[in-house]
Amino acid sequence: MPDAFQLGPLDYAASSTGVLLAWSRQRDGASEIVVQSLDRRGVPQGGPRLVHRSDGEIVDFALGAAGGGAWIAYVAELEFEPPTGLVGAVALADDLSATSAPLALDRFSHQALVAWDSQRVRVQALGRDTAIVAALGAPVPCRDRVRGGERPCPGYHVYKIDDAAFLEVAQVGVDGGQSDMGALIDVGAGQLLDVWAWHGGPSHAGLYLPRGASKAAAPKFRRIDCRPPIRRGFDGAALVTFCADDLGDLDVRCHLVGDPGDDDACDRFHAVDLADRVLTPRQQPHGPAITSQQLRCHDGHPVLDIAWKGGQRRLDPQAPRAALDLRPEMGVWTGELGVRIAADGRIDRFRCEEDRLVESPEPGAAASVDLAAAALGPVPARELK
Repeated sequence: MPDAFQLGPLDYAASSTGVLLAWSRQRDGASEIVVQSLDRRGVPQGGPRLVHRSDGEIVDFALGAAGGGAWIAYVAELEFEPPTGLVGAVALADDLSATSAPLALDRFSHQALVAWDSQRVRVQALGRDTAIVAALGAPVPCRDRVRGGERPCPGYHVYKIDDAAFLEVAQVGVDGGQSDMGALIDVGAGQLLDVWAWHGGPSHAGLYLPRGASKAAAPKFRRIDCRPPIRRGFDGAALVTFCADDLGDLDVRCHLVGDPGDDDACDRFHAVDLADRVLTPRQQPHGPAITSQQLRCHDGHPVLDIAWKGGQRRLDPQAPRAALDLRPEMGVWTGELGVRIAADGRIDRFRCEEDRLVESPEPGAAASVDLAAAALGPVPARELK
């Protein structure tokens, strides 16, 4: 990056035409949010578009695209005296401009903002005018798992946006330090969020917002808690969880992408449907040890095959209602290629060849996105201070 800009967080998602990429960058005490459209081959289309300028530094950032809509949520540190935190959200039009001035969902103390260096915001687009945002915010009382009693704990808040109106629908506190949040997952019947921290061991909390509801509720299906970080997803029929195994199975060797693991510890895999039917062996509460985990192609698109002693399950990100994030493995699938974008803008591409997913150099296609390029307007109204 040139000296004029300091690169901030970046996120990307599959869109109806390929990939939507968004990133933030800072200069002279202010931040801007920029978006870029890529086609199904991961080729940038047109120039980047500037959708928002904000005072302060954007410290976390999330992009969601679904249902014909795209939303960006962000957390900014504003340099007041004392500094404060801000949670904002903005919807994007088809031409990648902001549909209106960003919504300021919350303001909270600087202490709450900087207490934990972790993921601070998630967003899920439900349509052009609706979205769910989960973000770190003001502390929320929770039970001290070591000393007992209640104390202020890192607070996570969930907002439901409908057009220009929004409502806080849930909040939860999680006891301990190193607090963090998992993915905001659409399981069809609602949105699920995990948060965790450490206080004499891992502590867990979570929220479930039934679809169409304005208040969180307890889900009817179980959620297993294991050593953070927890990776969950929805394969269209079941909530699936990958748990890191602390104990290790000395008689089981892990095979990741066909190669033996480096040690004897195997991650575990758990699946439960929305009717609370456990689909992995019930005698193993955190699921069986994974003996094989392979990314391959089926029917012309990538799938992730999970196997354990005596069973297996195929995770298909393209299955109806599936919400599986395989960006670390192969980016997002555009219908032609897997497109993965690194924090510096580098683009990796993957293609299906029979049952194998292979790297695809795509001759003539750009190898990266220029994150420092001048961005086209229009710029929406500045946020009120």
